[in-house]
Amino acid sequence: MNRFSALLKRELKTGQKDLSTYGLVIVLLLFGFETVQSLIARYTGSAFPTEVYSGMFPSFLLLGGFILTSLQFAEDMFGKDSQHEWLMLPATNLEKFLSKAVLVMFAYPIALTVLFFLTSVVTEPIELLVFGNPVAFFNPFSDGAFGTMLAQYWVWNSVFLLGATYFHKAHFIKTVLAIGVIMLGLGALALLFVRIIFAIRFGSSIPMFDMFMYFDPQHLSRSMTSLRVFGYLSEFLYYVALPVFCLVTAYFRVEEVQATDAV
Repeated sequence: MNRFSALLKRELKTGQKDLSTYGLVIVLLLFGFETVQSLIARYTGSAFPTEVYSGMFPSFLLLGGFILTSLQFAEDMFGKDSQHEWLMLPATNLEKFLSKAVLVMFAYPIALTVLFFLTSVVTEPIELLVFGNPVAFFNPFSDGAFGTMLAQYWVWNSVFLLGATYFHKAHFIKTVLAIGVIMLGLGALALLFVRIIFAIRFGSSIPMFDMFMYFDPQHLSRSMTSLRVFGYLSEFLYYVALPVFCLVTAYFRVEEVQATDAV
Protein backbone atom coordinates (compact mmCIF):
# COMPACT_ATOMS: atom_id res chain seq x y z
CA MET A 1 0.00 0.00 0.00
CA ASN A 2 2.87 2.38 0.76
CA ARG A 3 4.37 1.71 -2.67
CA PHE A 4 1.02 2.28 -4.37
CA SER A 5 0.55 5.56 -2.48
CA ALA A 6 4.03 6.61 -3.51
CA LEU A 7 3.18 5.83 -7.13
CA LEU A 8 0.03 7.93 -6.93
CA LYS A 9 2.02 10.81 -5.49
CA ARG A 10 4.57 10.41 -8.27
CA GLU A 11 1.86 10.58 -10.92
CA LEU A 12 0.40 13.72 -9.37
CA LYS A 13 3.81 15.30 -8.92
CA THR A 14 4.99 14.66 -12.47
CA GLY A 15 1.74 15.96 -13.92
CA GLN A 16 1.26 18.79 -11.43
CA LYS A 17 2.17 21.58 -13.85
CA ASP A 18 -0.02 20.32 -16.68
CA LEU A 19 -2.94 19.52 -14.38
CA SER A 20 -2.72 22.95 -12.72
CA THR A 21 -2.73 24.65 -16.12
CA TYR A 22 -5.68 22.53 -17.22
CA GLY A 23 -7.61 23.39 -14.06
CA LEU A 24 -6.86 27.10 -14.46
CA VAL A 25 -8.10 27.00 -18.05
CA ILE A 26 -11.36 25.43 -16.89
CA VAL A 27 -11.84 28.09 -14.20
CA LEU A 28 -11.13 30.94 -16.60
CA LEU A 29 -13.44 29.52 -19.28
CA LEU A 30 -16.30 29.06 -16.84
CA PHE A 31 -15.86 32.53 -15.37
CA GLY A 32 -15.48 34.08 -18.82
CA PHE A 33 -18.58 32.44 -20.31
CA GLU A 34 -20.69 33.30 -17.27
CA THR A 35 -19.49 36.91 -17.36
CA VAL A 36 -20.15 37.30 -21.09
CA GLN A 37 -23.65 35.90 -20.71
CA SER A 38 -24.31 38.24 -17.79
CA LEU A 39 -23.04 41.23 -19.77
CA ILE A 40 -25.25 40.41 -22.73
CA ALA A 41 -28.29 39.90 -20.52
CA ARG A 42 -27.65 43.08 -18.52
CA TYR A 43 -27.12 45.48 -21.41
CA THR A 44 -29.58 44.01 -23.90
CA GLY A 45 -32.43 43.71 -21.44
CA SER A 46 -32.89 40.00 -22.11
CA ALA A 47 -33.47 37.40 -19.42
CA PHE A 48 -30.45 36.02 -17.62
CA PRO A 49 -29.51 32.65 -19.14
CA THR A 50 -29.10 29.49 -17.13
CA GLU A 51 -25.68 28.73 -15.66
CA VAL A 52 -23.02 27.41 -18.02
CA TYR A 53 -21.58 24.76 -15.71
CA SER A 54 -23.98 21.92 -16.52
CA GLY A 55 -23.61 22.58 -20.24
CA MET A 56 -19.81 22.53 -20.22
CA PHE A 57 -19.28 19.73 -17.69
CA PRO A 58 -19.92 16.81 -20.11
CA SER A 59 -17.38 18.16 -22.61
CA PHE A 60 -14.62 18.42 -20.00
CA LEU A 61 -15.57 15.09 -18.44
CA LEU A 62 -15.75 13.08 -21.65
CA LEU A 63 -13.54 14.77 -24.22
CA GLY A 64 -11.07 16.15 -21.67
CA GLY A 65 -10.97 12.86 -19.79
CA PHE A 66 -10.41 10.81 -22.92
CA ILE A 67 -7.54 13.02 -24.09
CA LEU A 68 -5.97 12.95 -20.63
CA THR A 69 -6.29 9.16 -20.52
CA SER A 70 -4.77 8.78 -23.99
CA LEU A 71 -1.61 10.54 -22.79
CA GLN A 72 -1.11 8.51 -19.61
CA PHE A 73 1.44 6.04 -20.98
CA ALA A 74 2.92 8.15 -23.78
CA GLU A 75 6.14 8.99 -21.94
CA ASP A 76 6.51 6.24 -19.35
CA MET A 77 5.98 3.36 -21.77
CA PHE A 78 7.03 4.77 -25.14
CA GLY A 79 9.25 7.76 -24.38
CA LYS A 80 12.88 6.93 -25.12
CA ASP A 81 14.15 9.16 -22.31
CA SER A 82 11.76 7.97 -19.58
CA GLN A 83 10.72 4.39 -20.34
CA HIS A 84 13.73 2.87 -18.60
CA GLU A 85 13.12 4.99 -15.49
CA TRP A 86 9.52 3.75 -15.30
CA LEU A 87 10.67 0.18 -15.85
CA MET A 88 13.08 0.42 -12.91
CA LEU A 89 10.54 1.78 -10.42
CA PRO A 90 10.43 -0.49 -7.34
CA ALA A 91 6.84 -1.59 -7.91
CA THR A 92 4.97 -4.33 -9.72
CA ASN A 93 3.50 -3.79 -13.17
CA LEU A 94 0.02 -4.08 -11.67
CA GLU A 95 0.75 -1.29 -9.20
CA LYS A 96 2.18 0.93 -11.91
CA PHE A 97 -0.83 0.29 -14.14
CA LEU A 98 -3.37 0.85 -11.37
CA SER A 99 -1.69 4.09 -10.27
CA LYS A 100 -2.56 5.56 -13.66
CA ALA A 101 -5.91 3.80 -14.12
CA VAL A 102 -7.26 4.92 -10.73
CA LEU A 103 -6.40 8.55 -11.44
CA VAL A 104 -8.11 8.72 -14.83
CA MET A 105 -11.01 6.36 -14.11
CA PHE A 106 -12.03 7.61 -10.66
CA ALA A 107 -9.99 10.57 -9.40
CA TYR A 108 -10.49 12.71 -12.52
CA PRO A 109 -14.34 12.73 -12.46
CA ILE A 110 -14.34 13.49 -8.73
CA ALA A 111 -11.76 16.27 -9.03
CA LEU A 112 -13.54 17.79 -12.04
CA THR A 113 -16.89 17.79 -10.23
CA VAL A 114 -15.35 19.47 -7.18
CA LEU A 115 -13.57 22.03 -9.39
CA PHE A 116 -16.80 22.95 -11.20
CA PHE A 117 -18.67 23.30 -7.90
CA LEU A 118 -15.98 25.44 -6.27
CA THR A 119 -15.76 27.62 -9.38
CA SER A 120 -19.50 28.21 -9.26
CA VAL A 121 -19.31 29.03 -5.54
CA VAL A 122 -16.76 31.76 -6.28
CA THR A 123 -18.20 32.99 -9.59
CA GLU A 124 -21.90 33.22 -8.81
CA PRO A 125 -21.65 35.71 -5.89
CA ILE A 126 -19.39 37.93 -8.02
CA GLU A 127 -21.87 37.85 -10.91
CA LEU A 128 -24.69 38.62 -8.47
CA LEU A 129 -22.91 41.65 -7.02
CA VAL A 130 -21.74 43.05 -10.36
CA PHE A 131 -24.60 42.20 -12.72
CA GLY A 132 -27.45 41.15 -10.45
CA ASN A 133 -27.96 37.81 -12.12
CA PRO A 134 -29.57 34.99 -10.12
CA VAL A 135 -27.26 32.62 -8.26
CA ALA A 136 -27.11 29.11 -9.73
CA PHE A 137 -24.44 26.87 -8.24
CA PHE A 138 -23.26 23.84 -10.14
CA ASN A 139 -25.35 20.82 -9.15
CA PRO A 140 -24.50 17.66 -11.13
CA PHE A 141 -27.48 15.80 -9.63
CA SER A 142 -30.09 18.32 -10.75
CA ASP A 143 -31.29 16.48 -13.87
CA GLY A 144 -30.66 12.88 -12.82
CA ALA A 145 -28.28 12.23 -15.74
CA PHE A 146 -25.06 12.41 -13.72
CA GLY A 147 -24.99 8.69 -12.95
CA THR A 148 -25.54 7.76 -16.60
CA MET A 149 -22.80 10.18 -17.66
CA LEU A 150 -20.34 8.62 -15.22
CA ALA A 151 -21.27 5.15 -16.44
CA GLN A 152 -20.61 6.21 -20.04
CA TYR A 153 -17.31 7.72 -18.94
CA TRP A 154 -16.37 4.46 -17.21
CA VAL A 155 -17.03 2.45 -20.37
CA TRP A 156 -15.40 4.67 -22.97
CA ASN A 157 -12.50 5.76 -20.80
CA SER A 158 -11.49 2.11 -20.44
CA VAL A 159 -11.39 1.91 -24.25
CA PHE A 160 -9.12 4.96 -24.46
CA LEU A 161 -6.95 3.55 -21.67
CA LEU A 162 -6.46 0.43 -23.78
CA GLY A 163 -5.59 2.65 -26.75
CA ALA A 164 -3.07 4.53 -24.60
CA THR A 165 -1.22 1.28 -23.87
CA TYR A 166 -1.51 -0.15 -27.37
CA PHE A 167 -0.55 2.73 -29.69
CA HIS A 168 2.91 4.28 -29.61
CA LYS A 169 1.96 7.75 -30.95
CA ALA A 170 -1.17 9.83 -31.61
CA HIS A 171 -3.01 7.69 -29.07
CA PHE A 172 -6.27 9.66 -29.00
CA ILE A 173 -6.64 9.97 -32.79
CA LYS A 174 -5.72 6.34 -33.44
CA THR A 175 -8.14 5.16 -30.74
CA VAL A 176 -10.98 7.18 -32.29
CA LEU A 177 -10.16 5.75 -35.73
CA ALA A 178 -10.01 2.23 -34.31
CA ILE A 179 -13.41 2.69 -32.64
CA GLY A 180 -14.85 3.91 -35.94
CA VAL A 181 -13.52 0.90 -37.86
CA ILE A 182 -14.80 -1.51 -35.21
CA MET A 183 -18.23 0.15 -35.21
CA LEU A 184 -18.47 -0.13 -38.99
CA GLY A 185 -17.48 -3.79 -38.81
CA LEU A 186 -20.02 -4.55 -36.08
CA GLY A 187 -22.71 -2.68 -38.00
CA ALA A 188 -22.00 -4.72 -41.13
CA LEU A 189 -22.11 -7.96 -39.12
CA ALA A 190 -25.40 -6.89 -37.50
CA LEU A 191 -26.97 -6.19 -40.90
CA LEU A 192 -25.73 -9.54 -42.18
CA PHE A 193 -27.17 -11.32 -39.15
CA VAL A 194 -30.54 -9.58 -39.57
CA ARG A 195 -30.54 -10.45 -43.27
CA ILE A 196 -29.95 -14.13 -42.51
CA ILE A 197 -32.67 -14.23 -39.85
CA PHE A 198 -35.18 -12.52 -42.14
CA ALA A 199 -34.24 -14.80 -45.02
CA ILE A 200 -34.92 -17.85 -42.84
CA ARG A 201 -38.25 -16.43 -41.69
CA PHE A 202 -39.62 -14.84 -44.87
CA GLY A 203 -37.50 -16.21 -47.71
CA SER A 204 -34.49 -14.79 -49.46
CA SER A 205 -36.43 -13.25 -52.37
CA ILE A 206 -37.92 -10.42 -50.29
CA PRO A 207 -35.83 -7.22 -49.99
CA MET A 208 -34.55 -6.80 -46.43
CA PHE A 209 -36.22 -3.47 -45.60
CA ASP A 210 -39.56 -4.73 -47.00
CA MET A 211 -39.50 -7.56 -44.49
CA PHE A 212 -40.38 -5.17 -41.67
CA MET A 213 -43.88 -4.90 -43.21
CA TYR A 214 -44.46 -8.57 -42.40
CA PHE A 215 -44.26 -8.11 -38.65
CA ASP A 216 -47.60 -8.29 -36.90
CA PRO A 217 -48.42 -6.96 -33.40
CA GLN A 218 -48.93 -10.47 -32.02
CA HIS A 219 -45.47 -11.56 -33.12
CA LEU A 220 -43.92 -8.43 -31.64
CA SER A 221 -45.77 -8.94 -28.36
CA ARG A 222 -44.45 -12.52 -28.08
CA SER A 223 -40.96 -11.24 -28.77
CA MET A 224 -40.95 -8.59 -26.02
CA THR A 225 -39.76 -10.99 -23.31
CA SER A 226 -36.83 -12.10 -25.46
CA LEU A 227 -36.05 -8.48 -26.29
CA ARG A 228 -35.99 -7.53 -22.60
CA VAL A 229 -33.62 -10.39 -21.82
CA PHE A 230 -31.44 -9.32 -24.72
CA GLY A 231 -31.52 -5.73 -23.43
CA TYR A 232 -30.34 -6.77 -19.95
CA LEU A 233 -27.58 -8.89 -21.48
CA SER A 234 -26.51 -6.00 -23.71
CA GLU A 235 -26.31 -3.63 -20.74
CA PHE A 236 -24.18 -6.10 -18.81
CA LEU A 237 -21.84 -6.57 -21.76
CA TYR A 238 -21.62 -2.82 -22.35
CA TYR A 239 -21.27 -1.50 -18.79
CA VAL A 240 -19.38 -4.39 -17.19
CA ALA A 241 -17.82 -6.85 -19.62
CA LEU A 242 -16.45 -4.31 -22.11
CA PRO A 243 -14.63 -2.05 -19.59
CA VAL A 244 -13.31 -5.02 -17.61
CA PHE A 245 -12.02 -6.60 -20.84
CA CYS A 246 -10.34 -3.33 -21.87
CA LEU A 247 -8.73 -2.83 -18.45
CA VAL A 248 -7.44 -6.40 -18.25
CA THR A 249 -6.13 -6.24 -21.82
CA ALA A 250 -4.48 -2.88 -21.12
CA TYR A 251 -2.75 -4.36 -18.07
CA PHE A 252 -1.37 -7.30 -20.08
CA ARG A 253 -0.22 -4.81 -22.71
CA VAL A 254 1.74 -3.00 -19.97
CA GLU A 255 3.20 -6.35 -18.93
CA GLU A 256 4.25 -7.03 -22.51
CA VAL A 257 5.90 -3.66 -23.03
CA GLN A 258 7.64 -3.79 -19.68
CA ALA A 259 9.01 -7.23 -20.50
CA THR A 260 10.59 -5.88 -23.69
CA ASP A 261 11.54 -2.43 -22.26
CA ALA A 262 9.13 -0.76 -24.72
CA VAL A 263 11.04 -2.03 -27.73
